[in-house]
Amino acid sequence: MLTLPVYAAGAVATSGGGPKSLRVDGKTSGGEAALATPVPRVLLTVHRRRAPSAPEPTLSLPHYTAAVMLLHGLSGPRGIHASQASTANYRAIFSRDGVMAGIAGLLLGDAVITAGLVRTLEGLRDTQGPEGQVASNFELRDGAAPQVSFGSLAPRIDGATWYLLGVALAARQGAIAPPQFEASVRAAVRVLDALEYNGRHLVYIPTGGNWADEYIYDGYILYDQVLRAWALRLLGATFGEPAWVEKSAHIAMRIDEAFWPDVRNATCHPVASFSPVGRRHIFDLAACSLLALSDLAPAMGDAALDWITATFLDAGALPPAFHPVITPGDPDWDALSRYHLHGFRNRPHEYHNGGIWPIWLGWLSLALAQRGRDAALRTLTELTAAQLTRTPSYGFEEYFHGATGESLGTPQMAYSATGVVFMSHATDDAARALFAA
Repeated sequence: MLTLPVYAAGAVATSGGGPKSLRVDGKTSGGEAALATPVPRVLLTVHRRRAPSAPEPTLSLPHYTAAVMLLHGLSGPRGIHASQASTANYRAIFSRDGVMAGIAGLLLGDAVITAGLVRTLEGLRDTQGPEGQVASNFELRDGAAPQVSFGSLAPRIDGATWYLLGVALAARQGAIAPPQFEASVRAAVRVLDALEYNGRHLVYIPTGGNWADEYIYDGYILYDQVLRAWALRLLGATFGEPAWVEKSAHIAMRIDEAFWPDVRNATCHPVASFSPVGRRHIFDLAACSLLALSDLAPAMGDAALDWITATFLDAGALPPAFHPVITPGDPDWDALSRYHLHGFRNRPHEYHNGGIWPIWLGWLSLALAQRGRDAALRTLTELTAAQLTRTPSYGFEEYFHGATGESLGTPQMAYSATGVVFMSHATDDAARALFAA
């Protein structure tokens, strides 16, 4: 049996379960002995069972119950693991995977998954780098030093932004006591401010610096700017920092100024990135979905949803992670085919290169629901349900082939289970409240 305290906003947590110290800017702060007794708002009790029953979804999708069971299985005492597979380092706790899965737990009101989110956030806090860097992933092993990665070929900047968003949403739901994370949050905010460097409100992201770690875009990437601005807006309210809310507004203004395509109309998508050498007029589903859901630049978000609906949903197709597909002979093919970590995976319609990722379909469904796009959401749900029905042995692989629909990539992924849960509960009141501006 697990009993999880859910804290009221602004409540202070006990020192018993927290870290003994925090590393910030290379210095170690004292312990938490001075912190007061926790003020729980409610105690959620969950009996662990071999086959936990899932809450009734508002929108029914195949494999929904299995998705919730997988997230239960991946939620452990050290956080939410990326996968049950032993491929590469997927048994580690990844910032973006764990936070997204934990957000699914917040939507479900599920104590086991929410507890996994809390452990994930605590692990990211406690393994934070001396300058405020947040790990891309970490592994805690009994009797051994933690294995912490901030990126391999390039720094993973979205480790910090997903951590900040996770803290903000967990605090909004009362799942954590914000004071336990304040020093860490301030350090992460500062490191992102430092990476901005020129005071123009956007952070320059290297190739491989976010979730699309084998895709060839870089520079001022929209996805990363949206996450930073959204997190700052929420955290400004959490910690009473109007300067963070103001900074979020400045970033949103820059997004609206800089990311419209060269030919702007009512149905178009923003550019995925730009740099001193050019603008990438590719479609980035993650960026567009998060932009529309966060309501940072409403006109741009609505135009993107209109474009997705007209280009894919109305044509009976699920949108891929990136579009168009890069094929042999295209100018970008040589660079794409050379850049990989664990063997080349970006063949046409596969992986980042036109693969269809359930996690980003889930975020899209939340955006459509939040923006009142009921017809488009119904179409997306029907198309996804049909795809899942055609895959009766679906093992929550990372993505579907963009042309054949075959499920590919690492199986038993928290990422994919989270996408199914998001779509199943997109219209719930809990989702509308959690993501309200």
